[in-house]
Amino acid sequence: MRRLPPLMLLALLAAACSTAPEIRKQLQAPPGLQGFSAVYSEFDMRLQLVTSADAPACGESDCLADRAFDQRILAIGRRLADVAFRQHPDLHLRFPRFEFVVADKRDPGAASSSAGTVVLYRGIRSLDLDDAALAFVLAREMSHIIDGHHDENVTTAVLVGVAAQILFPILNLPALVSGSAATTAAATSAATSTVTTTAVASAASFAGSRALRASFRPQQVIEAEAMAMELLAAAGWDGREVAEQLQAIPPSLPDPPAWTEELRESIRRIASLMQGPPLPDPVTQTTQILPRSIEDLPPPLVSKPF
Repeated sequence: MRRLPPLMLLALLAAACSTAPEIRKQLQAPPGLQGFSAVYSEFDMRLQLVTSADAPACGESDCLADRAFDQRILAIGRRLADVAFRQHPDLHLRFPRFEFVVADKRDPGAASSSAGTVVLYRGIRSLDLDDAALAFVLAREMSHIIDGHHDENVTTAVLVGVAAQILFPILNLPALVSGSAATTAAATSAATSTVTTTAVASAASFAGSRALRASFRPQQVIEAEAMAMELLAAAGWDGREVAEQLQAIPPSLPDPPAWTEELRESIRRIASLMQGPPLPDPVTQTTQILPRSIEDLPPPLVSKPF
């Protein structure tokens, strides 16, 4: 019977492996874990938000600028969401709509969950992004959702957690941690051993899953970039315009957050992708589909504080 848990783990691994659109072997949540995946990714997103520094309270003029920024997010997000649901009809089986939220966080950044929530940090407004560049930021985060990257992260955490719970008792780690002080009462020793095993296994599984997810992250970002450019093209944005506007982002701060560095890597790859002879302009130029007036928009989805 002791062989059953490892066999179950191997079966779970086999069931979780699938091929992403970019022909990368990707871990995806088995059907029984899909509901848990949405809850876990929502918790993970909120944990990321509560650990980020809050933006200072805005003055009158800044509050008006924040309001205008929120409306831009909603207009661009609604345009991209319409294309996303047309390109990926199966999204309706996962969540009914995308929800776009602006979080009052100081530094530029973004987050999302597998349930369709996309969060942009207030600090992005300081980058002065054109609509094309802002659409890329939104589309890239949406693509993480569409491409199942959150499900992959959750499955990784579950598998690492299961492996830790299996391996640590087998290795008898509590005995190594507590040494040879085994002359106490048997019940107390057993209880201490169980608590130690659980605590160490939990810490190891958390650290292990974070490290493994970090190793997936660069490829996930590249996949999201490619899908984002497809969404933008379908929504009427020109790829060269997107690349030019991204390259116009001002220089980063001396100590930029990791998200900003990640964005700059995306900018370099998109610029390289768009190199080559210019394409002829189409006869009918697609224009931005924006609301006729501010009243046509729903109220901004701004959550504060997280």
